[in-house]
Amino acid sequence: MLGKLKKVPVYGKNVLLFLVLYLPARILRRVNPSYRGLWLVSERGFDARDNGYWFFRYLREKHSDINSCFVITPDSPDRDRVACLGKTVRFQSIRHYLMFLAADVLVGTHLQPAAPDLWVFFHLSQWGFREKGLRIFLQHGVIKDDMTYLHYPTSRMNIFVCGARPEYEYVSSTYGHPEGVVRYLGLCRFDNLPVGGAHEREILVMPTWRGAFYPSGDAFVNTPFFKHFQALLNAPELSELLEKLDYKLIFYPHIELQKELHHFTSPSERIILADCTTHDVQDLLIRCSLLITDYSSVFNDVAYMNKPVIYYQFDWDDYRSRLYAEGYFSYEKDGFGPVVKTQTELLSALNAAAESGFEPVSPYRERIEAFYPLHDRQNCERTFRAIEDLMRN
Repeated sequence: MLGKLKKVPVYGKNVLLFLVLYLPARILRRVNPSYRGLWLVSERGFDARDNGYWFFRYLREKHSDINSCFVITPDSPDRDRVACLGKTVRFQSIRHYLMFLAADVLVGTHLQPAAPDLWVFFHLSQWGFREKGLRIFLQHGVIKDDMTYLHYPTSRMNIFVCGARPEYEYVSSTYGHPEGVVRYLGLCRFDNLPVGGAHEREILVMPTWRGAFYPSGDAFVNTPFFKHFQALLNAPELSELLEKLDYKLIFYPHIELQKELHHFTSPSERIILADCTTHDVQDLLIRCSLLITDYSSVFNDVAYMNKPVIYYQFDWDDYRSRLYAEGYFSYEKDGFGPVVKTQTELLSALNAAAESGFEPVSPYRERIEAFYPLHDRQNCERTFRAIEDLMRN
């Protein structure tokens, strides 16, 4: 992954903006109240559905005296949900650059929190040019693999939030960050997850991305990913099971694969091909009775709510060789549901889950309990207190 990062072009325009606006931003934070004591919060710049949104909401509801602002594009379908809470700034605008360079605290779900250009500021950071603000990395999932680009000193954070105890133990002992940077605080979005509550008659299929090496456009239909999931959506046995259970199946690929959604089809009215502009990920996770995924870390949210998971891993060797090396987490030994390789095994596991009333069974139930010793609605609060302590010291 790091090799790919090094090949990303550094756009001269954005580097120039950094250099030109660096000094004005320093002046603004001294003379303009809008830039003084600023906490700048973001996700990817075009959305507000993840840990960034929930932390910003917490700030506005519990600490409205703090000068906080959320970064988002004006045409984002999520803009109104943050605009009604507080101040926003247009992603990649001149004001965004100024705020980024002037802020006391930079909070985000991705590498280079709240940056106007992730890759440019990643490279600038490597070269020693760094913004003033504290970097708070909220994450957008629980780490389970060895993501080398998040190792220190390739990535530098002031707080690196972990959402589970084994994840914390792995990252703090392996990724090389200075003592006290990696913290087990819980993911902010977990505060909104009901535990053991009612759910809808829906099965959610949410596979992850395969990286930039996967072709797009018409060539995408020749990939193993498309062939396996298209075959599943067309399987008569699946349609029959949905009819029998009176359930719907929601197919929602990773955000980076949403542009390929139009290639998929299904003859069943019970199967919904879910578009990211009309469906919210967290809402889908809350509503579902069971999750089918491959490697996506969203299974952690479902397990946190004590719901069953099935892992459909038809391309294990290819995924491991091309994307992420295996970390501490073994799907067979640590996972929260059965691991299957074929469509036949998947349908069998789905039938078994239905027979169990879509409740986690042993040993998966015990694994969930051990994975999340922090299981409350205080994740945003812990994160805020950790930032406060860091600023105070």
